[in-house]
Amino acid sequence: MIDHALTRPWTVVHNYFRDTDKYPTVGEYICAEDNSHVHVGNENYFLSADGLLMPAKKGQAPPDLRYFGKK
Repeated sequence: MIDHALTRPWTVVHNYFRDTDKYPTVGEYICAEDNSHVHVGNENYFLSADGLLMPAKKGQAPPDLRYFGKK
């Protein structure tokens, strides 16, 4: 994974336990495709079909793009 927001290596420790039931319950999680909402700072924005960030609510200020790289 390449993520320039990570400043140093990190580790996550998870403990997994086997369910001893004969027929255990298995959860299903669906990750929806085409999620066009972007969270920048404390604000929520909409990603248009052109790839531009647009305000998600009326009167919302445009996002501060000074920390985003140019294409």
